[in-house]
Amino acid sequence: MDAEGLALLLPPVTLAALVDSWLREDCPGLNYAALVSGAGPSQAVLWAKSPGVLAGQPFFDAIFTQLNCQVSWFLPEGSKLVPVARVAEVRGPAHHLLLGERVALNTLARCSGIASAAAAAVEAARGAGWTGHVAGTRKTTPGFRLVEKYGLLVGGAASHRYDLGGLVMVKDNHVVAAGGVEKAVRAARQAADFALKVEVECSSLQEAVRAAEAGADLVLLDNFKPEELHPTATVLKAQFPSVAVEASGGITLDNLPQFCGPHIDVISMGMLTQAAPALDFSLKLFAKEAAPVPKIHWS
Repeated sequence: MDAEGLALLLPPVTLAALVDSWLREDCPGLNYAALVSGAGPSQAVLWAKSPGVLAGQPFFDAIFTQLNCQVSWFLPEGSKLVPVARVAEVRGPAHHLLLGERVALNTLARCSGIASAAAAAVEAARGAGWTGHVAGTRKTTPGFRLVEKYGLLVGGAASHRYDLGGLVMVKDNHVVAAGGVEKAVRAARQAADFALKVEVECSSLQEAVRAAEAGADLVLLDNFKPEELHPTATVLKAQFPSVAVEASGGITLDNLPQFCGPHIDVISMGMLTQAAPALDFSLKLFAKEAAPVPKIHWS
């Protein structure tokens, strides 16, 4: 899907509520700095100061729209950033520009970082000749999941289930609580009915076979080393060709190609949301038409 079209996925009411909560968190009371800047009409340029994938425009827009500011983008969503890049211009009352500045930059930087990591993972997988799904996980920041899942999509990865209602996933603790794999899968199948798929986390081939026999649609081979993963997936697919196989646990951008194989359908990576470094952006007010280019401080 075209990255610019992904904004249609975001529910307007949810987006507005998120923006409101972010702005309230940053300024729940008196904004003394507004007396310094004043309310006169101003303009600012958004600069990208690190390479990566641009992601998060709908959130950036929504923040400044709520503050009666207008955003004009020079680059489309999903663009590859080469610093220093002039990305957008924001116009509005000075105190509102500055009120939204940090919230907007934080959101854009985090979302773009995740999109960049996702794009790198997909590129590594395709470079290994693998055509399956690179996916995120539910390991997201509380209150920030919509941004992080959206960033995965902009980067070309799959978001995986958005929440507990998107898929019935039976994990190791569910198996213990239910009294065994078979009981857990039967209960999951009954709960899922016809509308949802059932995925079962397994730590051995024997467990995976029992899960498939009990009716699992997907089997998650968790924390398998590559040399264990591929033989296990081969045997499982031979017996249950319609069962999808997901690999997860300890997978990074460096070792991702080792987990790619003909019997692996999905590779999920928690690091895409947990460990992706944020990109560096800055928003600089300017009084004249010529906006100064910011300096990059290399570490």
